[in-house]
Amino acid sequence: MENDKAAFDLIMRDKERLLSFSEPTCFIFSHSALREGWDNPNVFIICTLNQTASNIKKRQEIGRGVRLAVNQEGERMRDEQVNILTVVANESYKDYVSKLQTEYMEEYGPGDVPPPPPDARKKGIARLRKEYMLTPEFKELWEKIKHKTRYAVKVDTKRLIDDCVKELDKAVIRSPQIVIQKAQVDMIDENNIQARYIGGGAAEDLSGRYPLPNIVEWIKDETKLTRPTILEILRRTKQKDAAVKNPHEFATTVIRIIKEKLADHLVNGIQYTKIEDCYLMELFQDIEKNQQYLIPAEKSIYDHVVYDSDVERQFAEGLESRKDVKLYVKLPSWFKVSTPVGEYNPDWAIVVEEVNQFGEVTNKLHLVRETKGTSNRSELTPQERRKVDCGEKHFEALGVNYKVVASIDELLP
Repeated sequence: MENDKAAFDLIMRDKERLLSFSEPTCFIFSHSALREGWDNPNVFIICTLNQTASNIKKRQEIGRGVRLAVNQEGERMRDEQVNILTVVANESYKDYVSKLQTEYMEEYGPGDVPPPPPDARKKGIARLRKEYMLTPEFKELWEKIKHKTRYAVKVDTKRLIDDCVKELDKAVIRSPQIVIQKAQVDMIDENNIQARYIGGGAAEDLSGRYPLPNIVEWIKDETKLTRPTILEILRRTKQKDAAVKNPHEFATTVIRIIKEKLADHLVNGIQYTKIEDCYLMELFQDIEKNQQYLIPAEKSIYDHVVYDSDVERQFAEGLESRKDVKLYVKLPSWFKVSTPVGEYNPDWAIVVEEVNQFGEVTNKLHLVRETKGTSNRSELTPQERRKVDCGEKHFEALGVNYKVVASIDELLP
């Protein structure tokens, strides 16, 4: 009994000691025990013991393990080799994974859809060919792309205000309403609820029934804009009535629009400058990945290429088949470009040799290419477009040709 009590106190009351590296206790906990009160981001293995058809429950279970891990200093870890969730699944997960993949296809299109979850038992390693890194071709390529940059941004406040007002005036901000409906529950179990609609009343408008918050301070805290800039946006908008009728939705709409427009202005006005700091070649290491994400390579500095989508796989196969491609590397996750909208990891660095009819090398190209489902930037998501725009200006500062491509046919400038 004393041991049981000590174990209970350790798990439920002394969680910091339990999760520390110095505590030797190992333990297994159930998902239902963590419904409330304990949010642990460092979950890497989930073993499903029950059979359930509920997709919502599966999402909740998986949601316990897909959060970014936290180190001992409380900092989020963004290393892809650390943030891997393994699910020991039962048969009911087959339909769930299939439906999830269909949702990805509908949302992203066939090009940028991530591959289905792989079989964790089939692990592979992309091994680094150190002799390739000693070749003149790679040394020259690395010398061109290894440098980091510093960026500066310039925002035209007047234009930012104009763009925010224009977008805010087009927004639809509805009055808050409440609708009461009645239903009779016929059956309920762990998977679903069966009920019959009985009736209900008309919607009731709740405009003006809530106290008006300090909207300016709220927007200022969320967007970091100055108070005069926010006041000018609110003064010029035609949505003043919405601010009184539904202040919460009005404020959240203003915040969303300001953040989107500000991100566009930051990217459009950004300038990169090359600095002395750079990525060291010693950072390249073997990469452990599931076999499903690896394809053999002859021209890469790795014996296998790690890919994240069908577009990347087809592009890598195209690089292997082209005679003018002499060497390439899929840039690792630690190779990042700083941007105002988050760090950006470009895809490929490539060496191309152009030859004449006599087989003589006439030109050598050092290229950085980003593979997407489309090469039309207007079809990318706003966040993707902003990052590739910043990537282009970063490599422009380094004197390296950068391009977004959808296939190997678009490789050359």
